[in-house]
Amino acid sequence: MIYLLYNSLLTFSLILSTPYLFLRSFFQERFRRQLLQRMGFFENLSFQKPIWVHAASVGEVFCTVPLLKKIKREFPQRQIVLTTMTSTGNEAARKHVPEADQVLFSPIDHPLTLRRVMDKIQPSLLLIAETEIWPNLLRSCGKKEIPVILFNGRISEKSFRGYLFFKFLFKECLKHVSLFLMQTKEDQTRIIEIGADMEKTRVKGNLKFDQTFPAFTHEAIAKLAQSIGLQRNEPILIGGSTHSGEEEILVSLFKDLKKIESRLLLILAPRHLDRLEEVERVLKKESISWMRRTSLSAEQFRSDQELKGPPEVVLLDTMGELMGLYSLGTLVFLGGSLVPVGGHNPLEPLFFKKCILFGPYMFNFQEISRRLIEAEGAIQAKDREDLLLHLKRLLRNERARKETGEKGYQFLQKHQGATERIFAEIRPYLE
Repeated sequence: MIYLLYNSLLTFSLILSTPYLFLRSFFQERFRRQLLQRMGFFENLSFQKPIWVHAASVGEVFCTVPLLKKIKREFPQRQIVLTTMTSTGNEAARKHVPEADQVLFSPIDHPLTLRRVMDKIQPSLLLIAETEIWPNLLRSCGKKEIPVILFNGRISEKSFRGYLFFKFLFKECLKHVSLFLMQTKEDQTRIIEIGADMEKTRVKGNLKFDQTFPAFTHEAIAKLAQSIGLQRNEPILIGGSTHSGEEEILVSLFKDLKKIESRLLLILAPRHLDRLEEVERVLKKESISWMRRTSLSAEQFRSDQELKGPPEVVLLDTMGELMGLYSLGTLVFLGGSLVPVGGHNPLEPLFFKKCILFGPYMFNFQEISRRLIEAEGAIQAKDREDLLLHLKRLLRNERARKETGEKGYQFLQKHQGATERIFAEIRPYLE
């Protein structure tokens, strides 16, 4: 009865959205290919009985990398099919996850679609990153006696309320999950309250602590600094992955900080590059000199004798370069936290032992941020004024910056190892 109601509502929704899907498919070839794949219309796989790994978006894709590398090292003969919900996640998987033998878009959670997809993939095991609970997918695996393992499980407070509201549905489909490998005790408690069998749940930590960081040599860092015209002695404030409303605040704070440290440079890295013009309007309004990252080059600064260094603000307009720039920062502010976005992953700047700060809205990384503050490895500001006070203090106090950065790095090291713990639980299903 529960599944009948769910599938009736799902079918009705798909019928209502058919005109939109048809029109968008007609005008956008990329969307058409994606939709066909979601409906199970893709070429048959050249291998059988693969491990099916589902990772919804970019963050989940990257968090699976350490585990997939481990699986491939231990079981090189096993093929992996990786599915994603988002286009950006799909693109990231194709570019950065060579361990995946096939990358597809995840199927629509409808019985007819899933029947087609299951016949084509024929998985021997389904691994679901974090918490993607699709009732028909889990039920289909249960009917075919395909083990399902939810790994790196996380349930935010907001998601938890939604799951509880539909507990009558989720409790039924969670019966088909073999193991729940959760990040924290709190996540374990929540998944049990939703309907998971207590005997099937484990706390194994967070795979994101095991993410692989690229090697940065002193020569590479020096070259990066030179490419944006640094003299290597000026303090740098980095605003990483900022969102609308935060650039205005950071630029305002930057102007106040320049009064006590005239050499200060601000590197602004908007989370979404389609907001670059919006950020430039903020800089123009505040009469701040800036240049886009792609407009800067070492040759420019060598040839222009009148320009003694970089502009006041460097606006990052490239992809994949922010982590390298963290190595140059004096202080790092994590965006999405002064406005109610939920914050971003603090681990990359911690790798470089940087002193990081964030605002009050870190609910997407609630557990990590809470523990990090308790370990004195990061600083949380209540609001704009509180952030300014912290920045002024830290800008003057190198020892305090280094102590915070070192404690943050030790926190990162301490919490690594989830890959081995999760793999130990999964291994019996691979043999």
